[in-house]
Amino acid sequence: MTNTNNLSKNEYGESYVDTGIDYPIILKYIKNAIPKEVVKIMDIEFTMMRDCMKTLGISEGFNDVTVPESFSWYSPLCFEALSVYIKPIIEKEVGAKVYSTYSYARIYMNGSELTKHTDRKSSQISASCCIRKEDNMYWPLCFKTKDGIEEYDMNPGDLVIASGSRIPHWRSKYTGTEHVQAFLQYVYADGKYQNLKYDTRPCLAAGYEYTDQSIKIEVERRKHHPVVR
Repeated sequence: MTNTNNLSKNEYGESYVDTGIDYPIILKYIKNAIPKEVVKIMDIEFTMMRDCMKTLGISEGFNDVTVPESFSWYSPLCFEALSVYIKPIIEKEVGAKVYSTYSYARIYMNGSELTKHTDRKSSQISASCCIRKEDNMYWPLCFKTKDGIEEYDMNPGDLVIASGSRIPHWRSKYTGTEHVQAFLQYVYADGKYQNLKYDTRPCLAAGYEYTDQSIKIEVERRKHHPVVR
């Protein structure tokens, strides 16, 4: 029987069992966290993937309803690997052990807009990494904090580590040609979302279809009703 004293509510009023620690909000900017050579390889691989899809006439990846005018992909292999590569950095910055949950990457194109939102539970810790940026293009990632708006104009290899599921964040409409960003997600290993390790998949690199039905329900709800505060 569930101990009702441990029940908490998520953003939709649904109950979950709070089995671990609720960590404080984090927002950190780390310049040059990832070597430029590594970032360049990531950019080549992900752009090649997009171009292949386009050449073969495959629409998958071009239908992200949350950010139209973009190419987006869940768990690209290169960024699943990158999430493991930077995990020691994440653990050092948050001062705790973490589990990787999933990665996501996006090529923003002219007209793309990331509207204000908070992330889902599997993004308890979100590491946003700039992969490619156009020269002389100012396009900051914005966060709403208790002290006001914080903006980070990132360069390739820079990281912003944030409590993605708790801090509203957004970007204005993109007026350049292309910008590539990777999102590497984690939960605290002893936190209240520890059961979301690998985003409920059997392992990293597995596709979205391997996530639990509860993840799919949360994703569908957020497509149409993004949680903001």
